[in-house]
Formats: sequence, structure tokens, C-alpha cells
Amino acid sequence: MTQDKMRRIITACTAAVTALLVFLLSFLIYQWISMAILNKKIEKAQAEVERLEQQLEEDKDSLQYYQTQAYLQAAYQKLQELENQK
Repeated sequence: MTQDKMRRIITACTAAVTALLVFLLSFLIYQWISMAILNKKIEKAQAEVERLEQQLEEDKDSLQYYQTQAYLQAAYQKLQELENQK
């Protein structure tokens, strides 16, 4: 094998390895970016779930108030007043 052929083979191998490394690094960077985006979406979803759970807890307190005897009597009196105004 001549030196010229050897040089061509080494150059071709170097170019192939370089192209492979560039492809692998770009794929790895793309995966990191995708993971970061998905993690942010997960964090936003978890924050929304926590907010909704807190709102549900607050609404439970409201529901318990609306089911109390005092509220029901007050609502009944308002209803009676509205019917009497007719």
C-alpha cells in the first residue's frame, strides 16, 4: 500500500469519526433540551395540582359552612322574604 492510499484511508476514517461524534453530540444535546422542557412541564403540572388541591380544601370549608343549620335558616328566611315580596 502506498503512502498516498494510506493517507486517504486515514483522512476518510477521521472524517467518518468526526461526523459520528458530531451526530452523537447533537443527539445528546437535543435529548438534554427535551428533558429540560419536559421537567418544566412536569413542575408546572405539579404546581397546578397543588393549587387545585388547596382550592379544593378551601371549598370543603365553604361546603361545610353551606351545610350548617345557621346558613340554611338564613337562606330559608331570604327565600321567604323574596316570596313575600311577590
